[in-house]
Amino acid sequence: MNLCHLIITYKNADQLARLINALTCPGSDIFVHVDKKIDITQFERLKEKTNVTFVKNRVKVNWGGFSLINAITASIAEIKASETKYDFINLISGQDYPIKK
Repeated sequence: MNLCHLIITYKNADQLARLINALTCPGSDIFVHVDKKIDITQFERLKEKTNVTFVKNRVKVNWGGFSLINAITASIAEIKASETKYDFINLISGQDYPIKK
């Protein structure tokens, strides 16, 4: 089974790194959308992980606004355009964290 985690984030690169480590398992890839209003350089070190892809078509996301839907659809379009076909796409925020394996 191929699993894709789509993470929508805007802060706390260290917390995102812990989340990525917790979600990493065989057969899973992680796509990260960083809010376009945010300087992406704090997240650059995470690009070296083999299972992590940063969404290129970044969107400025306003809290509670329709722009979040635009960010999600732009991200899903990039996921679908990738070479891997996924059985599931798990959408989470960068502030989420799994409590069970």
